[in-house]
Amino acid sequence: MKNVVQLLVETLVNLGIKHAFGIPGKSIAPLILEFGNQDIEFILGRHESGSGFSAGGYAFTNHKLGVVVATSGPGGTNLVTAAAHAKMNGLPVLFITGHQSAAELGIPQCQDSSQYGIDLAEIMKPVTLFSTMVTRGDTFPAILTYALREAMTGRKGPVHLCIPFDVMISPVSDSLVQLPSGNVNYIATNLEEAILRLRKARKPVILAGKGVVLSGAQKELAAFAETFHIPIVTTPGGKGSVYSAHPLYYGPFGLGGHQKAKDLLKSGVDLLLVMGSRLSDTALAGLDRSYYPGEIIQFDIAHEFMGGIIKSKYLHIFGDLRTNLEEILRLYPNEPAKVHTAKTYHDPLPVLQNLSVAEVCQAVGDMIPENTMVFADDGAHGYHAVRWLDLKPGVKFFFDSYFASMANAIGMAIGARFADQEQNVICLTGDGCVFMLGSEINTCVAEQLPVIFIVINNGQLDMALKGMRQFTGRTDGTIFKQPLDVAAYAASMGADSAACSTLDEFKQVFKRALGSNKPFVIDVLVDKEEIPSSLAREMKLD
Repeated sequence: MKNVVQLLVETLVNLGIKHAFGIPGKSIAPLILEFGNQDIEFILGRHESGSGFSAGGYAFTNHKLGVVVATSGPGGTNLVTAAAHAKMNGLPVLFITGHQSAAELGIPQCQDSSQYGIDLAEIMKPVTLFSTMVTRGDTFPAILTYALREAMTGRKGPVHLCIPFDVMISPVSDSLVQLPSGNVNYIATNLEEAILRLRKARKPVILAGKGVVLSGAQKELAAFAETFHIPIVTTPGGKGSVYSAHPLYYGPFGLGGHQKAKDLLKSGVDLLLVMGSRLSDTALAGLDRSYYPGEIIQFDIAHEFMGGIIKSKYLHIFGDLRTNLEEILRLYPNEPAKVHTAKTYHDPLPVLQNLSVAEVCQAVGDMIPENTMVFADDGAHGYHAVRWLDLKPGVKFFFDSYFASMANAIGMAIGARFADQEQNVICLTGDGCVFMLGSEINTCVAEQLPVIFIVINNGQLDMALKGMRQFTGRTDGTIFKQPLDVAAYAASMGADSAACSTLDEFKQVFKRALGSNKPFVIDVLVDKEEIPSSLAREMKLD
């Protein structure tokens, strides 16, 4: 007869999971030992939050379940930010935490995660799709079945199970766990109405959000735009929905966006096709209400933010974006495609006394090979990447502009490299992020994982500093009195590293890093006065 952890790990193996992330502790030890028994490699992180982000990167890259484990009490609370990040980005991650003993509930216990202590299951409810403590082994198969279905179908996301030590090792007579059969890719019933409205439109534009990236609908989006000859702009999180040189791409819009995209949306758009975007403030920054389109067709897999964000007439297209675009292309294969002409959308690079992040981003875009995944961390450097980093066909990009947790990209890059051993993985991060979770670089070194970390280093929290200075005239608490020597810090953890302060130096070091097949950290010393792209954000949208 199996026990709970044997059944749990067997289920994960059947789902094709090969790696789990986390930090051990007494209450979670039976599960970690069972990983080894069933050939799931446990990746020891340096902080639970970093491990949680790694599980998110793993899920994002291989479209499977990410798994992260932590001990009871503080181990679990350290996962909250990573769980919130997974929820806001639609990443299916199973968060597993421990507890000392279900049989002794109500008796004071060290690191008590029950309702008599910190109630970890309750803490995790707002940041997951489902969270519970498992108090009996015989209920575990049904609970696990439900949790997996919540995580992996519809709009995907994280779930949390708190499993006490004695429950983990308790026998399970009914070992039936129903695996999710895959996403239910419903085809919307009003696609013909959408195309009818599109044909009547005088000036339609596509606004592509992160849903395009999460759905893997990049090719379908391009084919749809080409078939109906519709210009494309992307939200900050939608960067990577289309490759940068596509002739119908007018660049990023919103916070950190480009003037050409803004001009397009101010040119009398009568129909906006919103694909996989919640239309958050970062997506709409710079769009005055006087330029709102009269009509919106919004494609999304969930109902939460359908309609009402922009005061326009809405048509809602529910379901998986990729599935619905495929169906439209099947129904309308002979639409007369028009000739496309290539164009560029970049402004001239800023002229500064020292190296600019814009120059770095353009160099990265020029030099990276195909089959590369770029994770841009949150901060001014992330919005510089949205604006200045050109993506070739075959290059993927992830940027969280919505929950916007600093240092998420460090862990996500690690998880992505474990999920796909063949792709190149680059993390574009900043010194502030490295101060938070830079110790995860040591995980790369320990596992000999060839991730390149490009660290934009200006000795300050640049986005906060520039925003405070512009709107208040002050910069309180935004400058590091003791800046970080990133190259030395990385070297102390065993990583190959180098510092650079000119564009030529950066190109030389980056070329070396691409060829090293080792963890490599580039300390990029940049001009402190470069204006972040994010300062294009307007304080009010009206």
